[in-house]
Amino acid sequence: MGLFDKLKSAVGEAVQDAVKDVVSQIAGDTPDKPGAPTAPVNQSPEPMPVASGARADRSTFRGILADGFPELTVRENVPVQEFGGEGKPYDFALYRDGKAVGLVMLTEHNRDNNRAFKGAKASAAAAKVPFINFYLHMPNERGYVSDRIRSLLLIS
Repeated sequence: MGLFDKLKSAVGEAVQDAVKDVVSQIAGDTPDKPGAPTAPVNQSPEPMPVASGARADRSTFRGILADGFPELTVRENVPVQEFGGEGKPYDFALYRDGKAVGLVMLTEHNRDNNRAFKGAKASAAAAKVPFINFYLHMPNERGYVSDRIRSLLLIS
């Protein structure tokens, strides 16, 4: 595959992802207001399955967090400025007793090497809040995601 084919493929994927994001926003898949709390975590209607090898999206992670971590409060699209920095908003911020205990960022392929991502990661480190990243082009099966988050939060 030549350089032009790779570029064409990458642009096509980016356009598909942008369209999917717009459709999910129109369908109400994301909160209207950045940083707004999602529905209470313990009121998830039913577990959301992730098929083996299937690509995960924001709603998949929302379901995993709701089902696997009912003791935590979850906020979405949390501005990095709340943690004293600049960069891309955190996709999910996890709170226990009103204190941030973890920050989750979902990243497209090769989007973890830009200033916005690095700024968000550095802000989390400066605020001493554990940070974790998941690549959306990977399967991110339920058990894998839950295990990584439990490890991040030091929950057994």
